[in-house]
Amino acid sequence: MGYTQMKSFQGFFRDLGLQRKLLLVSVLTTIAAMLVALFALASYDLLVARPRIVQDLTMRSELLALHLDADLNAGDRTSAARKLEALRNSPETSQACLFTADKRVFAQFGREASTECAWSPALEQKGDIFDGYALSVLSPIRFKRELVGYLAIRYHLPSMLERLRQYGLVLGVVLLTLSFGGLLYAVSSRRLVTQPLLALSAVADRVTREQRFDLRSPVTRRDEVGRLATAFNAMLATIAARDAALRRSQVLLTNIVEKSSAVIYVKDLDGRYLMVNHSFRMLLPPGSPEPLGSTDEALFSREMAHAIRQADRAVLASGRASSHEETSGGTVGGPRTYISEKFPLLDEFGHIWALGGVSTDITDRKRSELELEDLVNVRTRQIADTNRELADSLGSLQRAQEELVRSEKLAALGSLVAGVAHELNTPIGNSLLAISTLLDQTSAFAAAVESGVRRSALNAYLGDVNNGSQIVLRNLHRAVDLVSSFKQVAVDRATSQSREFQLDELVSEILLVLMPTFKKSGIRVSHAIPQGIAMASYPGPFGQVLINLVNNGLIHAFEGRDTGEIVITAETIGSDSVAITIRDNGRGGSGLGLNIVYNIVYGLLGGRIDVKSALGEGTSFILTLPVRV
Repeated sequence: MGYTQMKSFQGFFRDLGLQRKLLLVSVLTTIAAMLVALFALASYDLLVARPRIVQDLTMRSELLALHLDADLNAGDRTSAARKLEALRNSPETSQACLFTADKRVFAQFGREASTECAWSPALEQKGDIFDGYALSVLSPIRFKRELVGYLAIRYHLPSMLERLRQYGLVLGVVLLTLSFGGLLYAVSSRRLVTQPLLALSAVADRVTREQRFDLRSPVTRRDEVGRLATAFNAMLATIAARDAALRRSQVLLTNIVEKSSAVIYVKDLDGRYLMVNHSFRMLLPPGSPEPLGSTDEALFSREMAHAIRQADRAVLASGRASSHEETSGGTVGGPRTYISEKFPLLDEFGHIWALGGVSTDITDRKRSELELEDLVNVRTRQIADTNRELADSLGSLQRAQEELVRSEKLAALGSLVAGVAHELNTPIGNSLLAISTLLDQTSAFAAAVESGVRRSALNAYLGDVNNGSQIVLRNLHRAVDLVSSFKQVAVDRATSQSREFQLDELVSEILLVLMPTFKKSGIRVSHAIPQGIAMASYPGPFGQVLINLVNNGLIHAFEGRDTGEIVITAETIGSDSVAITIRDNGRGGSGLGLNIVYNIVYGLLGGRIDVKSALGEGTSFILTLPVRV
């Protein structure tokens, strides 16, 4: 079969109906199976049957040779011929030749009288030879292990055709069975496969022609064809759902595009409009050509069309979206300004096939921006004037605050001076009283000395002098401590310099200075600060904070009350901070002093202040300060 005939047959088979294809395949399969069976039988004959026959006949020859060794050794030709003649009963044996050791004929048997025995070197070399349908076998004969001769037997085997005729019945039965099976297979295939597939094909054809995705193929079984029909129906349902969703999306997109106030369009690579919306058509002047299929040159002025086309080429060349302003001069209503967003449209292979654009009219916005810019300039000038006025007012407020702080400091200092002076009156008065008493006693003692002094009077005078001296010394020490504390507090508040100090000692000095203030109020002020808390900070500002908080409590927390308590405690937080608490059991208060406290704590002292207050339980101010500033 030539190449052209092969191609023609392939085309014929491809276009053949499925039922005929199955029948043709069945017939060809039957023929192929018969040929394979015939080839298998022939192969069996050549590869299995013949070697087995050679083996069987060789064994028969060797058995016969065992009975001829004595005859050869004794030279008994009659006995040897009689034994060979017995082979006539074997129809497949056509000739037998007995040779001596020197390869001369000793005795022979031939089914035909004209057949003569002759020595064959080839048979000697191979041991057995097939000649057509004849087999020659040569077996050596030994007597007591000594080679005494050879036995050559020629067998006649049945021909291949005879054997094939013997296989004919088998082949006929096989062919008949395969033919019946092929016919049954074709009929069954038509009913089980072809007809359901034709029904499925008919539904698919209607779906293609009518675009009706609601059609379904009948499913009558659950085999492969049934599963195919089920899958086909599921595919139709999916396509129907997607088609409905696509239609909804198309309607939604159409509504959005057509009802959008923005100008929306699509152009091909040559600049022809493929799609425009209602807003695009509205900006065209009357008498303009149909935009679909037209270019910008046909719709707009030459300058505008040139600018639009240049922007389009830039987007198509870069493959990226671009945004820029465009001004149209020949449209309805006069010149308009647009923000145009242009972007390439890609197909499923990533190639640019069109250009999309959305242009938003910003004419009114531009006009509003200009008006807003003018308004902003006016407002900016007004704000600048207001800022200058506010700056002047702020400067005045700062100066007023500084004057208030200075006044507050002077008032506090005057109060401290008055309190210290009051406190100094007591020890100084006591000292003057003690000194004056000693002077009177000394004058009386001097007058008594002239008239004679008894020992008891001397002892009494010495006791009075000692007691008076102790009173004077204690009161003078008290005055020195008051002056020293006042001096240190005054220096710290006046200089605001950083130094190292012990927290408990500094608080004691401040409370000592404040003692005249709270002593007469009936309010008890004390501290419970453990020793050993060393700080490197600003004692003056810290003292001012502490004095303001104590005075705030004395003035506001216990208003209307003549008893109360203010306690100052402290505890370290880690190794770099300390928490100082000023707690009262009054009702709390606020004023200028607390504003100053806030500024000093968060400013110079670098800490923070927290307040905890509860009705009827008092107020606590917690200062969290760094140990070293």
